[in-house]
Amino acid sequence: MRMGVVTRAAKKRRLEEEDRLKDHISGLPDAVLSSRWRHIWRSAPLNVNLHGGCDPTGAVRRILSSHRVPGRRFSVVSMGHWWRREDAAATLEVWLRSPALNNLEELEFHFHLGFSYSKVPPPPLPASVHRFSSTLRAASFGGCSIAIADGDAAVPLLHLPLLKQLSLLNARISGSSLHALLAGCPVLESLLLLENHGCPRAQIVSPSLRSIGLCSGRQGLSRLQHLNIEDAPCLERLLFFTDVDMDISVISAPRLAILGKLSSKFPRLQFGTTAGFQKAMVSSVKVLAIPDGKLRLDAVINLMKCFPSLEKLYIKTGHVGKRNVWHLKHRNLIGTLDIRLKKIVFADYLGNKSHVSFAKFFVMNASMLESMTLQLKHRHIDNDVWIRSQHIYAAPD
Repeated sequence: MRMGVVTRAAKKRRLEEEDRLKDHISGLPDAVLSSRWRHIWRSAPLNVNLHGGCDPTGAVRRILSSHRVPGRRFSVVSMGHWWRREDAAATLEVWLRSPALNNLEELEFHFHLGFSYSKVPPPPLPASVHRFSSTLRAASFGGCSIAIADGDAAVPLLHLPLLKQLSLLNARISGSSLHALLAGCPVLESLLLLENHGCPRAQIVSPSLRSIGLCSGRQGLSRLQHLNIEDAPCLERLLFFTDVDMDISVISAPRLAILGKLSSKFPRLQFGTTAGFQKAMVSSVKVLAIPDGKLRLDAVINLMKCFPSLEKLYIKTGHVGKRNVWHLKHRNLIGTLDIRLKKIVFADYLGNKSHVSFAKFFVMNASMLESMTLQLKHRHIDNDVWIRSQHIYAAPD
């Protein structure tokens, strides 16, 4: 078994590698580049990425009017005060109807996030999105209202037969509209639902979804409170960002392999007909992430018992932890534990006695363990004195 500590040297090497892979040529001034090459970009697939606080109206109009080849990606996010303008939604609608964006494959826009929690209603999903129904493969809609035809709605059903990635951020959408939207995406593989409202209850039925990411958002009756994953035969990853304050029921997801992060603040996580993840037995899960603030070894062990096929454990704590004397109080139970972990990542490792005891338990009792990575919380403690303290704390009890 190998053990690793993420040091400053390793971080420096990673940053150097990232810098080496950067596109430095694009940052050169125009005068350095030959004028004979400047026409080439007009014949290449168009990728528009607008990130910043400036007013992009004139620049975007010039780009869309001069480009000869249909666009591939159009992204407008983090535009600050520009999104607060009354004509921002109308301007975006005009841009999306440009012939330069025919056959668009990736679309991303986030209206001013304040719309989500203010009395001002968010602008509707641009009607022009429908014209990309036969080409769109990735979409991220933020700060808008999405009403899909499911009876009384005036907007026609949005059918995106090629869409594989969908993100909804701070959007207003009802449960029935979300259900209709997913039904119109027959090959969707990735779904992110981040701080949306207007949908207290949602149901997931998808033959193709492989990954779902969730964040319930701020308090309020309109936020997502109950999620029912009724039928997701291909679902492999169920991910939670920050503390997810919602009830989740997983009725059918036979391939679910990656789960987390689970915290003690979870109201309820139900698998099949078994309520509470402490009582559930889910044999398909192989990767589990836990943000254990108090780092209680007994709580982690009890949680692991719910997932008998667990191979990888990611745990992060922001506190010094408990004394972790569980293995001393219950020595007679240790031999009965079947810990099949192969990989452990311990984030924000402090190296105090509590953290060392926690790591030591798995080193001594996980017979199949191949590696344990300790990611230091304080980089400056990488010295000889600190290393010697680890040996002292790890000494036999």
